[in-house]
Order: sequence, then C-alpha cells, then structure tokens
Amino acid sequence: MALMIGTVAGAFSADGTPVIEGTRINHISRRGDSWWALDGKGRVHQDGEVIAHAPDGLALNCVQPTHDSVSVGTTEARLFRLEDGDLVEDEFFAEAPGRSSWYTPWGGLPDVRSMAVDVDGTLYINVHVGGILRYDNTGIAPTIDLNADVHQVIAHPLKRGVVLAATAYGLAESVNGHDFETRGDGLHAGYCRSLALLDDTVFVSASTGPGTSKGRLYRTSLGGGEFEPCLTGLPEWFDDNLDSHCLSVSDGLVFAGQGGSVWQSADLGDTWEDVVSGLPKVTCLA
Repeated sequence: MALMIGTVAGAFSADGTPVIEGTRINHISRRGDSWWALDGKGRVHQDGEVIAHAPDGLALNCVQPTHDSVSVGTTEARLFRLEDGDLVEDEFFAEAPGRSSWYTPWGGLPDVRSMAVDVDGTLYINVHVGGILRYDNTGIAPTIDLNADVHQVIAHPLKRGVVLAATAYGLAESVNGHDFETRGDGLHAGYCRSLALLDDTVFVSASTGPGTSKGRLYRTSLGGGEFEPCLTGLPEWFDDNLDSHCLSVSDGLVFAGQGGSVWQSADLGDTWEDVVSGLPKVTCLA
C-alpha cells in the first residue's frame, strides 16, 4: 500500500479501493509497514482496526509515531499517547510553558495541529496558534514565535535539528531545532499551509489566505534560494488551499492532493501527472 489518501468520506488506497469508509479522515501517518489514521468520529485506526477512541468532547487532529510510542494531538491543544488501547494524556504537555498565551484568531481554543519527530527522536509539536514546542528527554521548550501562525511542521529524516514549518508568513527553517528564520522570495503570497521534503528540495503550498481562490505549489532548496512555482501538469491556480498534510513523499516521489485529485512527480517537481481523480475532497496523504 504505497499511498494512502484521506478524504472527507473515508480513506482510499492509490487505486481507489476504500480502506476506511463513512467518515472524514483527519490525518494518516505511517512507520514502516504500520499505519495509523484518525477519523471524524473520534476513532484511532491502526492497520485497518479501530484501537482507541477520543476522550469526550475532543476531536483527533494528528498522529505521530515516535521511536517508542505513538502520540496523538487533539483539540484544546492536548497531547495523548497510545497505551494498551487507551489514549493517555501527557501530563507534562498539559503544563507546557507558554500555554496561557496560546490562542486562535477567531477566539476559540487552540489545537495541536501537526507533529514531527527528528532522527534523534525529538518531538516537535505545532500548536495553532502557539508556535512549535520541542519535546525531548530534557523537557518541553517553546521555539518559534507563537504568532508565526504555524500550519504544519516537519523534521528532516536524517539531519538532527533541521526543522521546517509552513506559516502564515512563509517557510520557516531551523538548523538547530530552536531558532527559525522565515523566507518567501518568489511566492505570490506568504500564507503557507502544507510542506514536504525530498532530499534537499522543499515543497510548500502558498496562497492569499484561509479563504483563498488562488493557491499554488512551490519548491525551493533546503537552506535558501527563491521559490519556483510547480506548474507543468498542475493547475495554474488551485481554487482553495493545498492544505496541511496534503503533501507527501516516498521513494523519490512527491504527491500533492487537492480537491478530489492527487498528483505525482517523479522528477523533484519538474513535471506532475494526475494519478487519482474523482475522489471526495482530499484531507491528507501518507
């Protein structure tokens, strides 16, 4: 099962075969031959079986396998670990520094929106809106300015401390897992929602804002350089955001999902082909 596609109406394999039916899929994550999915009914799936349920009143946003566990981020900016079929709250994250300053632009409670783990097992937790928190055996530390409005965080699979984030103001990069610099030269607008890394090429989506009708996929080099639009084989403009978790890489391929279609590039974004279409609205790829 090389590619899994989450949609508003279930999860599908690349050939369109349903894997999970009848519910929105919020996130899918893989480690080795195993996969975990979170659905809109508050259920955690592992390899096709429901193994846990959300605590009352919480929605499940993102799942991240780590070196020794599986972490799940939820609404109300809470963090849980999967333990023997239960979601057990992380008591340290519940008291994370800076929590009282987290917010949302519309006045609601913040979310744990995305997570990433680096080669050393350090967990990076994206709170929307609350920045990125670094969580390792020394504790929890805030990193990027919480007002950066981070929409997704990823970590380099081989280079310790190399962390990237799609923010409302461009692409943010760190080489030490703590200090970030933001750049956006070449983007038509700075509002970024999704990103992925293949070798030393970064792919990031950008648009004019949350309710955009002018979204586009770009690529740039890790560590610097202008952003180049990815156009050959893709729509000139997406009519909505290419959203968080809707970019994915595997075995030299890059995948992008938007609307009811998934595109693939085998040449680091030079050209793209539509490999799946006619799906319900895509919510995530893995």
